[in-house]
Amino acid sequence: MNQDRRETDLYRERILKAARQLFHEHGLDGVSMYMIARTAGIGQGSLYRRYADIGEIGSDLLRDNTEKLLSGLEALANEPIRQSDPEDRTEKKGRDGRKDSYLAYLRSAISQVVDFTDEHAELLLRIKSEFTGKKQLTQFEHPIFEKLNGILTDLFRQAVQAREIREVEPPFMGSALTAVLSPDLYLYQQKVHGSTKAEIRQGILTLVDALAI
Repeated sequence: MNQDRRETDLYRERILKAARQLFHEHGLDGVSMYMIARTAGIGQGSLYRRYADIGEIGSDLLRDNTEKLLSGLEALANEPIRQSDPEDRTEKKGRDGRKDSYLAYLRSAISQVVDFTDEHAELLLRIKSEFTGKKQLTQFEHPIFEKLNGILTDLFRQAVQAREIREVEPPFMGSALTAVLSPDLYLYQQKVHGSTKAEIRQGILTLVDALAI
């Protein structure tokens, strides 16, 4: 590893460590880029050369967890449905305990995203807000939501082709479900309506199950 690369990695580690500490102490809304630079012991110019805003720092903090989630969902979308053997009377179950189907895969994907959102909702909301506020783009254009949208669209497409759900437009349904799974809606349901994670998950699953044939 060359000197420049080592220095870059060192700066990144210091910045992320400082951000993690400050978020824990002050909450996401109580932290500024100035505070992160000061705690990390670097100049603001050095910080801004690496991250445009706190949303980008948040994305980097969640990078490993996000990549693990999305790669797992991508593998799920590419996993073929096991064909049942007419002579095998054992009912094969999918990942969520239901009979193996693309609809079961879609339900599993929803459950995984709800778990991820519940764990990181505040930070995901900050990432989304910084991205849409400063760049005047929708959340669907952020790499995290864009990839999730594509995976959900693929699952809807496969479920339609397998005639497991009604005829719908997969791209629209993928975007609609991505919107329903957004961190702001999740936090709204929790803080305003007092909904639990289980209730939010079931509410979303009920919307998708209504499409089943």
